[in-house]
Amino acid sequence: MKSRIERRFKNSSLTKKILKLAGNLIFSLVLVLMIVLLLFVVQSRLADTMPIIAGHQIYVVLSGSMSPTFNTGSIVVVSMTEASSIEKGDIITYIDPENPNVIVTHRVRGINTEPSLSFTTRGDANDADDLYKVPAENLIGRVRYFVPYVGYVVSFSQTREGVLSLILVPSLIIIISELRKLIAYATEMDKKKKGGLILNENGEGGESKA
Repeated sequence: MKSRIERRFKNSSLTKKILKLAGNLIFSLVLVLMIVLLLFVVQSRLADTMPIIAGHQIYVVLSGSMSPTFNTGSIVVVSMTEASSIEKGDIITYIDPENPNVIVTHRVRGINTEPSLSFTTRGDANDADDLYKVPAENLIGRVRYFVPYVGYVVSFSQTREGVLSLILVPSLIIIISELRKLIAYATEMDKKKKGGLILNENGEGGESKA
């Protein structure tokens, strides 16, 4: 009977430890996400561009021209690369030769060296190459990675509503949650002191000594 009770106690303690570990992990992930979003917002607002992290620039995909490789709402991580290192088949991000206010991400279909270095490009979802050639000086970089759907979150985080919803509100929730834990812990310790009990390392109770 005693061993059964001990096993139940151990299982209960293990479950509490696992839940606590899971809670800490979720808290850490949420905290990291909020910090990243905050960096996105601050940097993009100050520089009026998408943020640069560790030499990589982040862009949100706004069209489906590269589907099914990646779709609208994805983000692409672009490393700034020398034009001479670009190869056929690479996916590159560049300034549209016909509209300098537009950033395009398409695949390289051909490399032209005359009269100067340029690239023939095409979106994976398109049936024909782009009508223009991309001059080497318009190149921003080569796409290294892409992450689906995150672009929606990034775009939303740059709005006033997004800042409130994704950064301030979760921050307040975490702060309130931690305060409640501290208050509960302080209350529990106060009760133990009043009851004249101190928990030892094994969780067993004993009378306090004056």
